[in-house]
Amino acid sequence: MNDQSASIADRVTASAQALRHGPNTERTVFFSDAVFAIAMTLLVLDLRVELPSNPSVEEINEAIVEQMPAFAGFLLSFILVGVNWINHHRRFSGIARYDGRLQQLNLLFLFFIAFMPVPTSLLFVNAGSPWPVALYAFVVAAISLSLNLLWWYARRAELMDEKVSEALYRYSLHATVPVWGVFLLSIPFAFISTDIALYSWLLIIPVSIIFNRVQWRRFVSRETARFAAEDAAAAQAAG
Repeated sequence: MNDQSASIADRVTASAQALRHGPNTERTVFFSDAVFAIAMTLLVLDLRVELPSNPSVEEINEAIVEQMPAFAGFLLSFILVGVNWINHHRRFSGIARYDGRLQQLNLLFLFFIAFMPVPTSLLFVNAGSPWPVALYAFVVAAISLSLNLLWWYARRAELMDEKVSEALYRYSLHATVPVWGVFLLSIPFAFISTDIALYSWLLIIPVSIIFNRVQWRRFVSRETARFAAEDAAAAQAAG
């Protein structure tokens, strides 16, 4: 193939890809927000208090107590989905452009978000069965991992804003490690004891505090070194 044919082939490829790339991510973010809103709304549908006509105080109390496991599942899932909405919003604050692959990865992430009401509804229904607990832990871990995959790809494909430094990219990438790490590790424990698996999720709180403090110190150290090097280079150029 001569140079002219190669040039034409490149232009044809560029023309075919024109609709798969864009300078901003507004529509992707708006669509994602809609999926989040629907998923968080669906979480509450299992919270139904069934009462007879003219219920007594004891019947009301009984009905509320019966719904406590469902309320606990709703609260946990609402917090997790909400945290992921915040993380998704922050990540897309640093992603300036999109391509077809980024949109596909975003859909993968949203698939797990939209699916979240299903394992939530099963979590406390069949006490003793490991599968609802294992499924819930898998979905939560998959949400965090798919968001990290999206973030990694955006960096690799050069879709990020220039304001996102290497240190900031790594700090954000590692921020979800406590969540997906704890939930993934809890899956085998679900087949030993569902109670152990459920209580192990509480480890996210101390692990997140310790892990994020370490990551923050690394981030500050790297950014301090970067800014110092930039200032030194600017001073040398001016002198």
